[in-house]
Order: sequence, then C-alpha cells, then structure tokens
Amino acid sequence: MARAADPAIDKVTVQLTDTDERVLIATLDGRLLVDRRPSVLLGLMVTAKRGAQTQSNLGSLGARDGLTFYTNQRLKAQVDEVVARTLVLFDAKRPPAGEMPVMLAAGASSVLLHEAIGHGMEADFNRIGTSIYSDMIGKPVAAPFVNVVDQGNLPHELGTLNMDDEGNATGRAALVEQGILKSCLHDTISARHYGLDRDGLAHVGSGRRESYRFPIMPRMTTTFMENGPHTREEIVAAIDRGIIAESFTGGQVAIGAGDFTFYVKNGWLVEGGKITAPIKDVNLIGNGPEALKRITMVANDFKLDPGGWTCGKGGQNVPVSIGMPSALVSRMTVGGENV
Repeated sequence: MARAADPAIDKVTVQLTDTDERVLIATLDGRLLVDRRPSVLLGLMVTAKRGAQTQSNLGSLGARDGLTFYTNQRLKAQVDEVVARTLVLFDAKRPPAGEMPVMLAAGASSVLLHEAIGHGMEADFNRIGTSIYSDMIGKPVAAPFVNVVDQGNLPHELGTLNMDDEGNATGRAALVEQGILKSCLHDTISARHYGLDRDGLAHVGSGRRESYRFPIMPRMTTTFMENGPHTREEIVAAIDRGIIAESFTGGQVAIGAGDFTFYVKNGWLVEGGKITAPIKDVNLIGNGPEALKRITMVANDFKLDPGGWTCGKGGQNVPVSIGMPSALVSRMTVGGENV
C-alpha cells in the first residue's frame, strides 16, 4: 500500500508487534487480581527519492487491541499520512531562528505536554521537592481556558489499563482545571504521604511499573489537553510571524525544572496570518511550565495521537498515550537558520 502511494517511494520498512499480556497482582490486603493487557503496534518508515534528493519519515499506529484493529481504512489513513509527511520534505526549508509564536498542532504536539509538563505533575517528584510544581497545588499555572487531564480508562488507547499495578481502578485525574493546578498523579505511597483518600479522585490508579522486577511509581497513562474556545483558523490568523510544529521525532527534558529541547520533523511557516511554506529540521527550546503559562489560545480540534508512545522514567519503560487540540504559545525559541 505504501509503495503504491507514490512513484517516489523507494523503500518501505514495516514493524508489527502483537502482545497479549496477563498481569497478576497480589496486594498487601490479601487481594489477587488479574488484568489482561493486549496491545498491537505498527511502525511504518518510508524513504522517497527525487533525483539526487532523499527524504524519509515514519509513523506508528498502536492500540490496546488485537490485530483486527488494523482495518483497511486505518491502514490507508496511516500510509497516506506518513507518505504525505515524507513527500512534503522535498519542498520544506528551515525557518528563521529566534523567539517567535509557535502553534502546537493537534495530536502529536502533546509529546511536549507529556514530557515538559506532565512529569512535573507526578507526585514522587513533588514529594522530594524536585518538581517546579511542588508548592503550586491550588495556584494558577495557565490561562483559565487551559485544562490538562490524565485518564487511564479511555477505550483502545495504549496508555489504558483496567487497573494500575497496585490493583486500583484507573480513571480521570484533573491535573490543571481552568488554569489552576488541581492535583498530582499518585501511587499509594505518595497518596498516603499527602493524606489523600485512596478511593478519591486524587488517586485514580497511577501506580505503574514496567514489570514485577521494578518498583511502583506514579506514572502517566493517557495525558491530554482538552478543547478550548478558539478555532485552528483563528490561531493561524493571529500569528504575524511564527511556525506550526506538527510532528516530533525526539527531544530532551530536565524533568524537575522542565527545560526542554524538542526536534520538529514537520511543520509550517506562518506569515501575516497565513501558512506560506512547509518547514523541517526545527528545534524548539524552552521551559515547560513557562510554555504552559504562555498559551494564549486553545482550539476546539482535539485529537488523540494514534501512535505508539513509550515513556521512560527511573529506568522503566511503559506504554502511554497523548493528545491535545491546536494551541498557541505566544513565544518560544526556535532553532532554525539565521537570516
């Protein structure tokens, strides 16, 4: 399907993983619980050639499901997206460098939300005082239309679990509500430390570990920003000179302070309120909590990214999901070309 999508496609690599996991949890209060955790993950990488030029790109499609999840419709949508993101790179250029407005596109841009903001809201970092949010519960951290949620029971999402690794049911945890930091993500140890009711909304199944070989710690599941009052078109029109960050392929984050560098694979240049050209090879440099404060517009085009994301923390890797609507950060440092 990928090879047939365009004559320029020169190489296609596909990786398919199908897992059906059973987890037995024995709790200190004598309960024996079993959770079934199926997952499928399809990775697609394509390379295209035009004359002497070569461009490549990749994408993934994952779910808490079996192989029947991969309908022809879903596969075609994945192929179309990856091929389009590859071919547009032939015409893309690096944007000008400097501080400018950045629109985070709906979907995969939420990797920035996960890494630079979400980790700082995990209670173990707050308990030991390394998170910038350690003393911010009940205080404003964003504009009143910004809402950030971690929810572990959304159907089919790779971050979804019936129960966490302590046997507690997963659910919805409101991290930021109308711009106010409402809660952190807790395991039983941190919930006890903060005097929280284990069955209350403050503790909804966020104790996770890679396997029985590792200790449990507070972890994200599916972390996302909810819809806001604006439209994508309004955000684009509000940018005089800036960029849209669309797909990401890597980055580094200092979890405590939230300082980050992210690599943007695909994006768009915006000039005079209009999208004028595709861009590539962009670094975004900034601070997560500061970027959250600088969100001035949030659109109503919420999207969960369909890719397979793996989160690393303390030497442990667990599957997670991410999502967000388009959002405008009023200023961020863009690593492009000096012109």
